[in-house]
Parts: sequence; C-alpha cells; structure tokens
Amino acid sequence: MRNHLKKNAPSKTSFQLRGLDNTRIEALSDGVFALSIALLLITSDVPETFSELKLFLHNFFPFAGTISILMIVWYQHYIFFVRYGLKDAAIVGLNTVLLFLILFFVYPLKFLFQVLYDLFTGIITGNNEALNNLFTNVIPAEESPNLMIIYGIGLMLVFLTMTVMYFVALRKKKTLTLTDSEIFDTKSNIYSNLLMAALPLLSAGISFFKIGGGSAVSFQISGMTYMLYSIVMPVYGTLRGKSRIKKFGKV
Repeated sequence: MRNHLKKNAPSKTSFQLRGLDNTRIEALSDGVFALSIALLLITSDVPETFSELKLFLHNFFPFAGTISILMIVWYQHYIFFVRYGLKDAAIVGLNTVLLFLILFFVYPLKFLFQVLYDLFTGIITGNNEALNNLFTNVIPAEESPNLMIIYGIGLMLVFLTMTVMYFVALRKKKTLTLTDSEIFDTKSNIYSNLLMAALPLLSAGISFFKIGGGSAVSFQISGMTYMLYSIVMPVYGTLRGKSRIKKFGKV
C-alpha cells in the first residue's frame, strides 16, 4: 500500500514530498503493522459449525474497529515519512517506541472493542443476561475501569509518540527547508496528535477516579468519551483549515 501511494503521489502539492524513496525504517514498520493484523487473525479460529460461525460474525465489528485504529496510525506514519523523509537516530528511536506500543497493545485493543461492543449491544437490546455475563465471566465490574486505564494510556502514548516525531521534524525546518505553509501544516499535525492523545487521557482519568458512580458506570462513560473524536477532530480540522486559507490561500 505504501509503495502504491508513493508511486501515485501528486508531483505538485502544497507540501513537498521529501520521502518518496522507500527506506528500511518504513519496510520494518510495515512488517510490524502486518504482524499486528496477523496476530489478530491468528486468535480467530476457522469456524467448523454454524454456532462457531455466528460467534465469528459476532467478533466482526470489534475486529473491524481494531483494524481501523491500526490503519489510522499506519496512515499517519505514511504521511510523516513521505513528507519529511527523515531517518536519523531520533526518528529511528521514536519509531521503535511506536512499533513497540502497537505490538504490545494490539490484544488489549481487540479485547476492549469486544467488551464495548457486547456492552452497548446489551444496553441497546435490553439483554440483561448478556450484561450480567459480561461483567461476571468476561470482566468483573470492579476491574472494568482498569481496562479503560490500560487502553487510554496506551493510545495516548501512541499519539504522543507521533507528536514528538512531528516536533523533531519541526526543529529540523531549516535542514528540510520547510516553507511557511509547511511549517503551519507541521504544527497542525502536532496539535492534532495532542488532541488525539488528550481524549484517551480523559477516558483513563474518568475510569481512574470512577467519575459517574460505580465501576460499571465509569466504564461506560469512559467508553463513550471516545465518541468525542467525531466532534472534536472535525471542528479542529475546520478551524485550522480556515486559518490556513486565511494565511496562505487555498493552495
């Protein structure tokens, strides 16, 4: 995918593409992302009965959610390297941290999506038996906030790592000969990743302090916190886009 995107990258954009050559850093990173997806697939056995097929389909949406998060991070990774083409020691170190976080949190990520899917499905359908089973056999109610804390810290660290990578690129603006608009876009990515990191931190804080009452309630509130992405990020993108047009025009 990365090779295809680079081959079809536009020759004239508002951001000069300095990393069109494939690097060993990107090759290793793509291998780790592929391995993460493979690990998710390995945990799902091939269904041999209709009951197992229904269970497999039940796991479809959590699996799709996990893959979506991985692809969002992968695309950010692609954009960073195709724009800046950096491969110094600092970027190698930060990239290693990012890959470690992805591999370490891929299983908790899928587990969380599975729990949240079962939780909100049970609430919407009014299936109290399923909810009781969820908070008894799958995860004890008193432990559910800890799941959100683990996930929140992990996702926050992923986006903070991306933030630092963009900050390194910004500090090398003279070496990279970044234009004013490119500096603006780099700062936009820094702010965007900080916002992406802030919501997981908020979610983890809600679970840690058990805001809203008991463990199960704070767990639900923590999960719904991530819905704020659908509001916060479009609003930020719109405001930042208007500011860019005002300064540099539409190009």
